[in-house]
Amino acid sequence: MKLRTIIGLLFALIIVIFSIQNAEVIDVKFFVWKLSMSRVLIILGSFGIGVLVGYLLLLRQKINSKK
Repeated sequence: MKLRTIIGLLFALIIVIFSIQNAEVIDVKFFVWKLSMSRVLIILGSFGIGVLVGYLLLLRQKINSKK
């Protein structure tokens, strides 16, 4: 396994452990919306969106380098 993959999996594990330890319900205010949701969902959702954006940027870079 590549070192980059191992580091990525380790980081994901740390994020999951951290989010599980912060499981209380909090109020989230975004512009005019107010939601009550678990902090786990916020942490994991933010992490997932960050991974997705990073992957899409990497994919875009690979496509542009082939042209």
